[in-house]
Amino acid sequence: MKTRSIRFKTSVLYSSILCLILTCFSIYLYDTVRATLYEETKQDLKVKAGQIEVFLNAYASMSPQAYTYANSLMNKFLSASDENVHGKDIAPGKDIIDQLWAKDSRSLGLRNDYFRILSPRGRVRLRSENLTNEIEGGFNSQFPLHSDVIHFTDLRFNKDAFYGISYPFRFDDRNSFIIQLATPIASIQQILSKLVIFIVLGVAVILLMTIFMGSFFTRRILKPVSDVTLAANNISQTNLHMRIPQQKLDHEMEELIGSFNRMIERLERSFAHVNEFSSHVAHELKTPLAIIKSELELALIKENAKDDDKRVMKVALEEIDRLIKTVKDLLLLAKLEYKLSIFKMEKMDIIEFIKEIYQHSKVLADQKNIGLEMAIPDGPILIKGDAAHLRRIFFNIIHNSVKFTKAQGEIKIFAEVREEGILISIKDSGIGIPAADQPQIFEKFFHSRSVDQEDAGGSGLGLCLARAVARSHGGDIVFESELNKGSTFTVILPLIKL
Repeated sequence: MKTRSIRFKTSVLYSSILCLILTCFSIYLYDTVRATLYEETKQDLKVKAGQIEVFLNAYASMSPQAYTYANSLMNKFLSASDENVHGKDIAPGKDIIDQLWAKDSRSLGLRNDYFRILSPRGRVRLRSENLTNEIEGGFNSQFPLHSDVIHFTDLRFNKDAFYGISYPFRFDDRNSFIIQLATPIASIQQILSKLVIFIVLGVAVILLMTIFMGSFFTRRILKPVSDVTLAANNISQTNLHMRIPQQKLDHEMEELIGSFNRMIERLERSFAHVNEFSSHVAHELKTPLAIIKSELELALIKENAKDDDKRVMKVALEEIDRLIKTVKDLLLLAKLEYKLSIFKMEKMDIIEFIKEIYQHSKVLADQKNIGLEMAIPDGPILIKGDAAHLRRIFFNIIHNSVKFTKAQGEIKIFAEVREEGILISIKDSGIGIPAADQPQIFEKFFHSRSVDQEDAGGSGLGLCLARAVARSHGGDIVFESELNKGSTFTVILPLIKL
């Protein structure tokens, strides 16, 4: 999937929105479950503390002996009378309370809990058997002392997490005490950890399914666009009569196809008009120019023509020839833009073709005393092209190289085969092209400012026409140039794929 495609962007957009929604929902779900679990733990702790209060007050109401023993536990008087309280007279009450407490503590599920009972001044009156000195130190440091309100807090002993309650209560309606009770929350943490894993995996699976399904449905939605693109690519200047068939699609797609077909219809009329106009222009210009040229040639061969008249007529003939060439080039450029049928594509050996170009170009170079060298690989190397139009490319470039290279200079023709095709380069030691002119060198009627107007000669269509022919063959023309050091023009032509 291409990252710049609508399909990719749509999938990313919907996936991002869904990811945001799922993240917010997951946070809400996690907080809700956590709050629910902690609320249940709070209620459980509150019930346990309340039941401890009920049990202690119940013990005090059972019998005088039980009350005396329970009261001694809660107050721990150290007087002589207290020693009598712990003596034989209250043994029956102690046994009853021990038995009842063992039974009640099991019913409350205090086996894994820690608890102690404090006086309002913080003195311990009663503690569970499993409350070690180390854990009690944690109680002292992490449990705030509250005598009048119920308080909940998170506790940590070593690496274990607990949740605790500080619960104030009144014993026998006369004395105030505080129950501090802590219960482990490992099960809560396990539930929350599993919930996090479930949420992460669930979100990941949902996102993957969303990306897959979103990509699938987006492809289905955008299929008409792909069909329009395919049809548009198949429509060229040679088959502008083709139209994209109208289908029963979404309203927007129907409008798109209708607009595209109307645009092709306008283009068809425009190309037909250009074709007809080009033909009329060529005919209307070529015919009078040919007549003028014939008349001037007849006038030149007359014996009674004066020398000045002959000179004027020669200049006029040269300009007419130049004008005729310009008209032909313009006509060819117009046809290249919409009528590729003018090319007669045939399989040809480009190496033999370059050798032929070299032999003809050597005559031009020798006339100006310019060295011409050639370095090409051994053939055959096959391409598919129109030999007549390819000659126009190379002769145009070589003619420019000869024109703008001084005597004793040199021109080299060399070629190499690469992945993109065969690269044929013409390198000269001429005057070069200024950097400011290089972006416009292939434009119609452009003349470099480094060239005198008298030396410019041509119409400025040569390089434009050469590149148009190269691109019509599936290739291109590139160049490098440096002022006063020369230029290198490279023609790239695709090879025949075997």
